[in-house]
Formats: sequence, C-alpha cells, structure tokens
Amino acid sequence: MNASRHVAAAGRQALLSSPMARWLQAELTSRENVYRLRFAERHIGNPFVRALHGGVVGSMMELSALLEIARLDENARGEIVSTSIDYLRVTKDTDLLARVEIVRIARRLAFLDVWCWQDEEDVPVARASCTVRLFPPEA
Repeated sequence: MNASRHVAAAGRQALLSSPMARWLQAELTSRENVYRLRFAERHIGNPFVRALHGGVVGSMMELSALLEIARLDENARGEIVSTSIDYLRVTKDTDLLARVEIVRIARRLAFLDVWCWQDEEDVPVARASCTVRLFPPEA
C-alpha cells in the first residue's frame, strides 16, 4: 500500500516528514494550494525518454491532496479512499508541480481535483480526482 494512503498524522509538516514525502522530495511552495516534487534520478520511469514514473506522479498527486486537507485544518486526519488519474502528456526530467482544487468537503469525505504540470501551468501533464476519508481529531 502506498505510504500516502495511510492515515496521516496531523499537520502538513508531519506529512512532509513521512518516508514517502522525503523520497519524493515533496515540498510546499509560496502558493497555498500548490506543492512541488523536486526532481531526482530515482523518479525516472522510462530512461529512454527520461520521463517520470507514473507511480511517482500518482503518489505526488495523492500526497498533495492530503497536504491540502492538512492545510485547511492542521488537526484534520485523512486517508485516500480512491484516486482516478488521467495522464495527459509525457513528463520530463524536471520538477513537477501540483495544484489542488477542493470540489467538496463533507462531514466524512472530501473530494479534490489535482492538476500537475512541469513548465507551464496551463499545459498539465496529469490530473487526478481524489476522494479522502476524513477522521475526527483524536482527543
């Protein structure tokens, strides 16, 4: 199971210090709902075209969704229930940015869209629809 699928500890910093986030080299950006994956050679899936591995892109999208839930409420805990990913273009060996848009937050579920790009935000390389199960804060 993907590390980003496990119930997240409270807060973005806890998520960013997880083994998966450290392996991905995920970080916050100056924009509230945008997250960055710093490129590393280990992220390459196809060495012939030097494209990022689809699992790396998917993991970053799921992690970004969880980070966005934590941004809205530092005490929120969530778990990815389902993710649908559309890979729109071939990626390159450079940083990947992910922008999270909240579709709806209900009592127990949150629905989020995640858009990824590399060079230009209006030329996405992938998009995902994520459903996150929300857990009440622990007492």
